[in-house]
Amino acid sequence: MKPPSTAPTAFYAPALQAASRSRNMHALRIVHWAMVLIGLWTAPTVAKSQALDLSSLEVLHSGLRSCEGATCKTISDSLSSALMELLVEADPNAEIEGPRFMAAVQSGDRRLKVFTWNWAQSNRTSSYGGVVAFQRSEDAPLELTQLYDDSSADAPSTQAAVSSSDWHGALYFDMVPDPVDKDTWMLLGWDDADAMVTRKVIEPIQIRGRGIRFGAPTLNGTMGMARRWVLEFADAVQVSLRYQPEKKGKDGHPRRIVFDHLAPSEPHLTGITAYYGPDMTFDAFVPGKKANSPWQLAPNTAPIQALPSDRPFVDPRPRNRRENQP
Repeated sequence: MKPPSTAPTAFYAPALQAASRSRNMHALRIVHWAMVLIGLWTAPTVAKSQALDLSSLEVLHSGLRSCEGATCKTISDSLSSALMELLVEADPNAEIEGPRFMAAVQSGDRRLKVFTWNWAQSNRTSSYGGVVAFQRSEDAPLELTQLYDDSSADAPSTQAAVSSSDWHGALYFDMVPDPVDKDTWMLLGWDDADAMVTRKVIEPIQIRGRGIRFGAPTLNGTMGMARRWVLEFADAVQVSLRYQPEKKGKDGHPRRIVFDHLAPSEPHLTGITAYYGPDMTFDAFVPGKKANSPWQLAPNTAPIQALPSDRPFVDPRPRNRRENQP
């Protein structure tokens, strides 16, 4: 690592005060390179935090695979409590050591961490639980919010901003920073929906004065500004939703959130999302070109980079163990 340009002078100046300016510079270069060669030079670095190991929660989470009725909510609440206790004791800067038994994502600055899980209901919908851990600034105390959604049956509104108590559940597999607001991120998630359809969502999450808020006017789409983006499609098909970092060069592109364009299998089925699936084209949201502008929809986007599989999860339903594919 290249050391700060002022560090050698600040460190060695007291020992060289009697020397001339030219001899100072010459001596500094000699000492600097000697220390580099023998491995003694250490520039200021950020201490690496230990990973946040969630494996101790797996046994508790496993109860969601076979539970029924109110017992499932009790297990989920216990899981939330155990997770929050773990987070309180852990280093706030710890990196998540992602488990397969629940979805876990965090922001690049590690101020925001979101953990989510689901369990099956007898009517082929899912219920969701989760925990959000956040800091308002780097040195601020850790705040924790429990999440719960009773049913995935109804599609979330694309226009509503809601508090954590009205959260529409999903399993989040990625988190994308907003280009304008440092306290806003885009969560990319999977929603079980019901026996006929599945959903993928772009869910803005914000840190605000009263805590966490879901939904924000950050996505400028075909019908104007949306507070979240919902892809609803036939349960049997697979749909991509993926973040791609900026790529420079001849075939480059800005950073973007890329997803399959959905269409009905037949024209007369327009509007019936149980018959929707990918039409082999892609759309994307890209940062607006003007300052402080929201994400802009870019139709017919060429997926220059291959879309890898979305973060996998273990489906708790024994009768339908689907993997969350691209």
